[in-house]
Amino acid sequence: MHHENTRLYQTALDLVALCASVVEHLPPGLGFLGDQLRRASSSVPLNFCEGCLKSSRKERTRYFETAAGSAREVSAILDVAVRFKGISEEARLAGKDHCDHICAMLYKFR
Repeated sequence: MHHENTRLYQTALDLVALCASVVEHLPPGLGFLGDQLRRASSSVPLNFCEGCLKSSRKERTRYFETAAGSAREVSAILDVAVRFKGISEEARLAGKDHCDHICAMLYKFR
């Protein structure tokens, strides 16, 4: 499977870009959220890519579930960042929309 040609992979990269922008604009004192957001968002396309290379359905599913878990983690981090007044509600909603779409697409890939 050529993961780079999938809509899921492109949406995951869009999520990474959105999260990079969020991290760039986080106020001082919220660096811990930025670090977590970087790791979680990058985990989505990386685990998807790795899962695409697995030959067994069981192995693919495990990686796709890890990617979905990371997308849910990004969603939660965005919720926390809003509560800390570190990001706007618009940025939170945009990120959560990406996460929801990614999780739905990953479910179909299993």
